[in-house]
Amino acid sequence: MTCPCKLQINSTGAWRDVLRFDIDAVDTVALMDAASTLLLIADPDGHASLRIATADAHQRARVRWDAKKGWVDA
Repeated sequence: MTCPCKLQINSTGAWRDVLRFDIDAVDTVALMDAASTLLLIADPDGHASLRIATADAHQRARVRWDAKKGWVDA
């Protein structure tokens, strides 16, 4: 992997891994659209949030999503 990242969800106060991927090898826009659509269906009240973070020891967020703002740079 050239740039390992992970999609994470926060629904209970802690970030949980959903999946790991190479951000340079996937259609990131499609992944972000699919993740946010699924979360809106599963959590229509908008309590949970998403982020894409680096998959290293630092886990730096690259982008974040919530129901009010959508995807924004971290």
